This record gives sequence, structure tokens and C-alpha cells, in this order.
Amino acid sequence: MLLSQAKLHNNNNNSISNAINMSMKNKGNNNNNNNHCSPAILYLYPCLDGVFAALAAHLYFKATSLLSPLFFPNTVYNPLSAEDLPLNEIGDLYLLDFVGPDGFVQEISTKVPRVIVLDHHKSALEMLGNEASLGENVVKVIDMERSGATIAFDYFKDKILSPDVAVKHPSVHEEFERVRQLFLYTEDGDLWRWRFPNSKAFGSGLKDLNIEFDARKNPSLFDQLLSLDLDNIISKGKLSLSDKQKLIDEYLRKSYEIALGNAEFGHCLGVLVLLCIMYQILKMIKG
Repeated sequence: MLLSQAKLHNNNNNSISNAINMSMKNKGNNNNNNNHCSPAILYLYPCLDGVFAALAAHLYFKATSLLSPLFFPNTVYNPLSAEDLPLNEIGDLYLLDFVGPDGFVQEISTKVPRVIVLDHHKSALEMLGNEASLGENVVKVIDMERSGATIAFDYFKDKILSPDVAVKHPSVHEEFERVRQLFLYTEDGDLWRWRFPNSKAFGSGLKDLNIEFDARKNPSLFDQLLSLDLDNIISKGKLSLSDKQKLIDEYLRKSYEIALGNAEFGHCLGVLVLLCIMYQILKMIKG
């Protein structure tokens, strides 16, 4: 049932195939400058969708590349700039689930052989929709009907099937298939669809594992993600959601209505524990 939701998404094959063909064509043009450089993967952090997009890249490069890719977590509140990157070490640069601030793609594309954008956000479409503003070495797949994780899954899985790609580890095909449902559940939550059974439990269970999504701080990140068991995560997530709901219900049971400014500003719910904390803070302030 879940597999029918995807190729991961059959109706988007053409955009993926076109992007792969363009990237392979550009790769040939830049091959002399690119042989001794590592691919760089900038992925949205801290975000489940972003880290699963990075996982798809990890699977691909583990099976095909002689050089280890460089992974860079990229935050919206403090995005990476060109100056933050070891540009002399970078060949292809991938932007997964986040294209950076306005103008970043245009700038970075002048400093690396090729830029590949895999994103689904409206902001990416608005910034990169004008083809004339992009260099010929920029390849993009922007699809608001998918999440960054599933776009990356389709892109890298299809790329492995390309006759121009030498695969060192054929078992990567089975590995992609094995984690397929994790990508689908990730998309379901990221797009707030909640169509899959126990989708919220999956998100809660995974969050409670407290996995560090920064690949530079956590060298075992991708092994941890590959070891995840969907049923186990959902089972733990159900318990977690139940415990959280009990806590919420308990606080609501102790809550009571408070009039703000003699009701001039409306009403809100007060909770005893919060009032106690505020009282202690006021005592400390007053000495």
C-alpha cells in the first residue's frame, strides 16, 4: 500500500531523468577539474527531511565514489556562505532541502564546477524559477508535491541506474529499497499529510531517539539512520504520544480561566505549576 505512493513518485520521473541527464552532460564538460575533488552535500539542519535527503546522497556516494563526500549541515537561521566552504576541495555541490539565502546559488555556482539543487520549498521556486539568472552548471529539481527526502531518494536511486555510473557495491539497490518506507513516512510528516498509519507515532518515536543530525559532530549518523526499524520506531512512538497526552491532560485538568486586565484583553488558561514558577521568580527578583 505504501509503495504505491512512490516511485517514490512515478509521475515525476521526467524531471528527475532530465536533471540527471543534464548533470551527467555537465560532468563531462568539467571532468578534468573535477577528478580530485569531493562532492559536497549541504542539507537542511536540524530537520528530519533534510537529514534523510542527505542519507540518500550517502547511499549513492558510498556505492559509486572513490572520494568521500563532504557533508555540511545548513541552518535557515545561520546559513552557510561560500567563505565557509573549502571550495578548492569541492567538485559537485548539492543543495538538499534548502537552497540557502537569496543569491547564494548564483554566487556559489561561479566557484564550483556544478551545483545540483533538490528542494521542495516555495522559497526555492521563487528564488530559482528564473532560468536566466542561473549558470549552465546549475541543475535543479524543485517539486512542491514531494519532500526533500523523497526528491533526493528518487534522484540518487535513478542516478545509480544510469549506464554512465560505475557502481562498486551492487547491494546499494537493495539498501535503497530497504529504507524506502522510512523516506515515505518522513515525507508524510514533513508535508503534514498524515496519510500513513501511525505517521505521528513515527515522528514522535524518531524524535525521542535524540539522534544528532549533524554528520560532522556525529560520524555514525548514517549508520544510525540505516539501522532504524520502522515497526520499532512506531511502537515506541505510540507509547511516547500516550505519555505526552497524559501529561497534557493532567495540566489541563489543573488549569483554570484567568481574566486578562479585568477581561479587557480576554481570557486565557492558567496552570498552577506555571504560576508557582512565576511566583518564585518574582521572589528572587525582589530579594
